Amino acid sequence: MNIAFRTLSIEDSPMNYEPTSPTNYTKERADWANNAFDHAVKQFLREWIDHSTVEGNHVDEDSNTDEFIEHGALRSFFKHQDDALESLLRQDAIARHLLRPINEVYFENDAYEPMLAQFEKRIYNLAAHREHREVPFRYSPTSRQGAHGDTVGLVDDVTGVAKEDIGMYFGTRRSDETALTILANQLRAEIQDETILPIHVITEGYMEDSLRRVHTVATQLGEEGKRQLHCFVIQRRHAAHDRHLGAALLVMDSQQPDLPRRIIFCDTLNPFGQPPWWDKFREKIDIVFPQPAGQTPVSDRLEDGGVNLQRLHDGVPVRHQDIDCAFYTASMSRALIQVIQSNPSLILTGSIADVVSEMTARMPDYFDYANQPRDPALVREENVAYRWKTGRQALQNLMGAKVIGLTMPELELYSVELA
Repeated sequence: MNIAFRTLSIEDSPMNYEPTSPTNYTKERADWANNAFDHAVKQFLREWIDHSTVEGNHVDEDSNTDEFIEHGALRSFFKHQDDALESLLRQDAIARHLLRPINEVYFENDAYEPMLAQFEKRIYNLAAHREHREVPFRYSPTSRQGAHGDTVGLVDDVTGVAKEDIGMYFGTRRSDETALTILANQLRAEIQDETILPIHVITEGYMEDSLRRVHTVATQLGEEGKRQLHCFVIQRRHAAHDRHLGAALLVMDSQQPDLPRRIIFCDTLNPFGQPPWWDKFREKIDIVFPQPAGQTPVSDRLEDGGVNLQRLHDGVPVRHQDIDCAFYTASMSRALIQVIQSNPSLILTGSIADVVSEMTARMPDYFDYANQPRDPALVREENVAYRWKTGRQALQNLMGAKVIGLTMPELELYSVELA
């Protein structure tokens, strides 16, 4: 059952939500760091080959060890080593580069593409073939990978020109399950021990599945004799055929689990005064919370708590498309948790306009102050930073035992605050 827990572990370490500033890291420094990293990986692979017990895993008759290291050795290492990524992270020089903070990353051109080392790209791509080893946003789809783990471009069959797609760019790759799990754990870490309104964070399945979980948990609470009102904060994708994410807040009376006290739906696209899938969300609510014939449907209680942050795709170049609804909805959910804890009466009886104002006032990553969005260019930089930090958190989770045992100077290198 995905209900909020309160023990803060490394997986739950919240990100630094202070507004970001553009990195001043130079291309020359990035080149030097990338070359040093590639050298460290090659040396690691050479030592692995020298000590490998896998028969015939490296040098073919028509190649030599140097050529193998340059091309196929890393893929062979991932093939024969179950904990390949973890093994690489146990090497200090390799780990330090992969976990470098964003202020040590050089971003190229207007696509905000981080300049990665050749073997770094290969590591991310090859790791994505293993379950729970994905480093969010840093790998290309497996269909876009060549024989050695390099990213290969798509070419138009007619024109012969390279084609752009969302999966091609760091700034437009979609949030995978690893990223969503990291965000969910951070939301749970926001919950305080004592709150007037108990809070549950629901992040399983799609939106309809999450609504069903709310109904199930509220029913269980009622069966246990709990009479307190409970708040449920949801962050999930809408449906299997819809990759967009939304957030929702339900106030539930455990003695009436079929009739939510309040339902607020928070979306990030609101170009015409109402989200384009409003009616579909109403349908989901009435499916999960059906009422007797002749009674007012629960969906009539639905309130729109959305904000218009996300850019639409029409006419926007591929490299600039806004695929950051995971971060928007996580920020909204986090703000709602904070409002529930600090101002429960607003959640219970306040107007939806006041709830949205209070929510946006607690979203400094996307709003300068209540109801006033930040400049889109700054929002773009914020989301690029979140993408990098989320990948960094995924790597830290894989090497959690090592991070926990670090001394203070070392901890600054692998900061769990994602500075």
